[in-house]
Amino acid sequence: MVGLFINTLPVRVRLRPEESLAGLFGRVQEQQTRLMDHQHLGLNEVQRLAGLGELFDTLTVFENYPLDPDALDVSGTGLKVAEVGGSDATHYPLSLVAVPGDELELRLDHRTDLFDGEAARRIAGRLVRVLEAVADDPDRPVADVEVLEEAERTRLLVEWNDTARDVPRTTLTGLLEAQAARTPEAVAVVFEDGALTYGELNDRANRLARLLAERGAGPERFVALAVPRSLDLVVGLVAVLKSGAAYLPVDPDYPAERIAFVLDDARPALLLTTTAVAGRLPGTGATRQLVLDAPETREAVASRPGHDLSDADRGAPLLPEHPAYVIYTSGSTGRPKGVVVPHEGIVNRLLWMQAEYGLAGDDRVLQKTPSGFDVSVWEFFWPLAEGARLVVARPEGHKDPAYLAGLIRSEGVTTLHFVPSMLQVFLLEPAAAGCDSLRRVICSGEALPAEVRERFFRTLDAPLHNLYGPTEASVDVTSWECRADDTGPVPIGGPVWNTQVYVLDAALRPVPVGVPGELYLAGVQLARGYLNRAALTADRFVANPFGAPGARMYRTGDVVRWREDGALDYVGRADDQVKIRGLRVELGEIETAVASHPHLAQVAVVVREDRPGVKQLVAYVVPEAGAPAPEAAGLREHVAAGLPEHMVPAAFVVLDALPVTPNGKLDRRALPAPDFGAAAGGRSAANPREELLCGLFAQLLGLPVVGAEDSFFDLGGDSIVSIQLVSRARREGLVFTPRQVFEHRTPAGLAAVARDAEAAPGQGQPDVGVGPVEPTPIVHWLRERGGPVDGFHQSVVVRTPAGAEGGSLSAALQAVVDHHDALRLRLTRTGQDGTEWALEVSEAGSVDALSCVTRVDAAGLDGEALRAVVAREAEAARDRLSPESGVMVQAVWFDAGPQTAGRLLLVLHHLVVDGVSWRILLPDLAAAWEAVAAGRRPELEPVGTSFRRWSQELAALAQNPARLEELPLWTGVLEPGDPVGEACGFDPSRDTASTARAVEVEVPGDLTEPLLTTVPAVFHAGVDDVLLAAFALAVTDWGHRKGLRTDGGVLVDLEGHGRHDVVEGVDLSRTVGWFTSLYPVRLDPQVQDWQEVWAAGPETGQVLKRVKEQLRALPDHGIGYGLLRHLGPQSGPLLAALPVPRIGFNYLGRLGSDGGAEWSVDAEAGGFGGGGDAGMPFAHALEVNALTVDGPAGPRLRASWVWPGAVFSEEDVRGLADTWVRALRALAEHGTRPGAGGHTPSDLALVSLSQDEIDEFEDEL
Repeated sequence: MVGLFINTLPVRVRLRPEESLAGLFGRVQEQQTRLMDHQHLGLNEVQRLAGLGELFDTLTVFENYPLDPDALDVSGTGLKVAEVGGSDATHYPLSLVAVPGDELELRLDHRTDLFDGEAARRIAGRLVRVLEAVADDPDRPVADVEVLEEAERTRLLVEWNDTARDVPRTTLTGLLEAQAARTPEAVAVVFEDGALTYGELNDRANRLARLLAERGAGPERFVALAVPRSLDLVVGLVAVLKSGAAYLPVDPDYPAERIAFVLDDARPALLLTTTAVAGRLPGTGATRQLVLDAPETREAVASRPGHDLSDADRGAPLLPEHPAYVIYTSGSTGRPKGVVVPHEGIVNRLLWMQAEYGLAGDDRVLQKTPSGFDVSVWEFFWPLAEGARLVVARPEGHKDPAYLAGLIRSEGVTTLHFVPSMLQVFLLEPAAAGCDSLRRVICSGEALPAEVRERFFRTLDAPLHNLYGPTEASVDVTSWECRADDTGPVPIGGPVWNTQVYVLDAALRPVPVGVPGELYLAGVQLARGYLNRAALTADRFVANPFGAPGARMYRTGDVVRWREDGALDYVGRADDQVKIRGLRVELGEIETAVASHPHLAQVAVVVREDRPGVKQLVAYVVPEAGAPAPEAAGLREHVAAGLPEHMVPAAFVVLDALPVTPNGKLDRRALPAPDFGAAAGGRSAANPREELLCGLFAQLLGLPVVGAEDSFFDLGGDSIVSIQLVSRARREGLVFTPRQVFEHRTPAGLAAVARDAEAAPGQGQPDVGVGPVEPTPIVHWLRERGGPVDGFHQSVVVRTPAGAEGGSLSAALQAVVDHHDALRLRLTRTGQDGTEWALEVSEAGSVDALSCVTRVDAAGLDGEALRAVVAREAEAARDRLSPESGVMVQAVWFDAGPQTAGRLLLVLHHLVVDGVSWRILLPDLAAAWEAVAAGRRPELEPVGTSFRRWSQELAALAQNPARLEELPLWTGVLEPGDPVGEACGFDPSRDTASTARAVEVEVPGDLTEPLLTTVPAVFHAGVDDVLLAAFALAVTDWGHRKGLRTDGGVLVDLEGHGRHDVVEGVDLSRTVGWFTSLYPVRLDPQVQDWQEVWAAGPETGQVLKRVKEQLRALPDHGIGYGLLRHLGPQSGPLLAALPVPRIGFNYLGRLGSDGGAEWSVDAEAGGFGGGGDAGMPFAHALEVNALTVDGPAGPRLRASWVWPGAVFSEEDVRGLADTWVRALRALAEHGTRPGAGGHTPSDLALVSLSQDEIDEFEDEL
């Protein structure tokens, strides 16, 4: 018979470590023999009967076809089959083909999208090693078969764990006291309106520590603190450490039953608390209380000496091995367990963090994590050990994104932590985008989703670090720096100092790269163990087979896998521990709490994700026979009496019986999803407030309708969703707190306690963006340039989704134009000669977006043809702009057909847009189109402060006497003139846009990377500081070669984004408009040795430090110059009479690439552009516009050098640009050398030191 007779059978192989290889093969053969009776079943039928998805991901093919050699030779016919062959492509990740013969031939086929060739070769090599082991000793136990090559084993165990570093043998107390001695006058901690210097904090903590020591505190003892976030909490924590005791944080908001258990279990020597909290605490039994704000306590503290304690004062030496703190975490047995962490572990952790992220004296670290969670440890003590400032959030403030954003801006916070779920909520807060003081954001506590990473980089311009670690290992043990161009899951990175990470199988053997295994931790950061839980400690802290005798390792229960680059990917858990909103939860503890409710026969608690990204605890209960079904509200109240809020299930589902698998285990997949909708639908809203809140409940909880008396938590709400509720309600004009959501729960209850949102500070009336607009300084600057300005524009080309059509694009554009007031701006020329300008914003709906959109057939166009069409249409769109007619927006849709992604060209008059505005407009346009395409009304994120109000605030600010005090500074910048700029013969009446010439420069990737990262980091500078230092060198060098005087520096006009926090209560994070500030700077590199500069020697670094300080000397990023020059009636004429810069420089920042994603900028088709009318005068003799563009090969720094053709030759400009790149290379080479970098006086604002003194101190250190 002829045909295809092969069939595929699923094979289940269970490995038993103690079984011999021969026994394993015999057992598999026996199983296969039994399966032969069912080989007639097709694979699809097996899959259907099993009720599963994919049955397997590996295929084995054994080609043992029966072969009759005589049949291949058809005698007498002259016909002979010489060879039989075939080919196939695997559809499975891995396919092993075995061909028997004189030698066994093995072929491993693989899908190239899942495995590269090297990974496949390693797997094949492991297979060969297993076969060799079988041939060598078939009686060998399975557990003894080694699949790793020695080199790979060394890489996993040794090379990737080579983390040894010398760390001082000291305590956390020692670190804090050393820093207090170094900077006693610097501010150490701020909380609301209060602050303490390092000296004051040290003095107060010493006095309290002495009182604690007198009352029983000391090494190997615990002192509990039940104190809300405050200065008292910081003083109390430091005092406990100084006393030699370990601190035990107690959350006063936890249920009384849990607090009582912790105090009874830990038996602290003392409990520190406050008057307000003491009355809420349960009876503390044998634990004595010390009420910090009680008059007798304050008197006792004040009477003690304020100098540091000695070991004699503590009653015993304080050693690195002594406990520093004990933190209680959820326990699987139904009761929490205390993790005891010694000083040596947290000291290692903090010193690694400092080496990795480098806090400086001008850093501000936000402390917002409750003290009962281990992240708070580094939030409190990292800044205090390094001389930075600790900014303490108000109690409950960590739950309020709007408050956090305001605090970050007002205090200039540079460093903070989020669990990923809270980071996601924070990024949805409109004010988050305005947090431009941030220098580093740390994430940990749960897996960081890739979509949160991507939203982060779309919202904030700051580094994002993903850390991992359990409380049992001093907070964090691995780290990973995220990048804007990363794709795929976010790794947890590699180990920190003096820490080893092992990925092991059940027999404690290392698993290969790419293979999941359980994560074990070793090294100096391990905790002592669990307080009073010897058996549990022995179970989790086990002997380390890879370390020295007596070494331990901690079994995390986390499943991870190694990546090819030596980083770890987080896979999941090997047990029932879960993370809810970044908090560790043992399901067994919750099940115990639920089961303690009377008349329940069975209980199961699981984590469900029925809505994408929303993880919730759900409890399933079966009542005892004959007992009534319990009410969900009663069960919730019962559980909440003993467990913290984050451990209370979001839903309770009553079942007749728990579903089980054939072997009697709980069948989690058969558990029904909770029906939250069944709990909704009480009485309807009785007033507009209730109606608003019912709608917000329904939106956030994914329900069709919510009644006014329905409970937020009965409907599936939790603390994260409550934060979103607070944020959404605030945008709609209602203000309440997350705590009030827990207290009042229903729309009706919240409506009764909510208050109306107040106007922002300084506002006497609501912020109305429609009406007359005061011309801002940059508008006056444009007016004074003269000439035509109708075509002065910026443009961008973006990709549109396949299937987009003109109607939906026009509707989306209409929503954006109606939402952003500035896009409806109109210019009116006044005065006899029309040289005065007036501006006005018209009502929403006054601009018809449909009339702004032009369709162009682009079917079949790509590459150069598409670029040419886009360029032609960009010119036509520019010509259609008319500020006096209110035509500020033009759009051209390049329609590539219904199945092909098109392009959209947006051309906006520069009066209504700037670089920051594009980062608002493009995401809004995408969101509006997605809503229109889905049949919904677009709802864009609210705008904070209108452009109109901002113009009014600037006019008022220009009259502020403090601004007038800047006049001598700006006069000093301009008065000396600029021989280099003046020598070029610039003439605005001649030098118009029609004469423009340009040179484009792209800096190589190997040079761009350090210029963006290493060099700014080691010099505590910005990227623009680095670029301008190189620019100053290039222009000065050019002037030397031209024989011009350059000893007074180079005068340059700089552009700033103009959105700085100079007016209280203003939020420009979502405001579109032209906010640019333009101001002069004098850059004087003061080069002492040019040869050393070009050799990347120390003089190169000194140039950068000088230029950085010259830029820092200008207050508020130069915004005051425009106010005085254009809005000041007395100062304006004085500044107008002085020389002006003939050179302009603008660094536009970093533009991300979405790799061809919908609504991303298409650089190939035109990207960002701009320009003006042909007759528009040049503002400068030379204008340099630089930006960084992320591409497939990494970031590239690009610069466009533009000048009027009559002023310079192309040879001159190209030579100047080449010198700039040469200077950049010198800075990059110098900045990456050991010992390069350092601080400057502006970094150390609290002390008065010269640059020479700073350099001398840093050289000594």
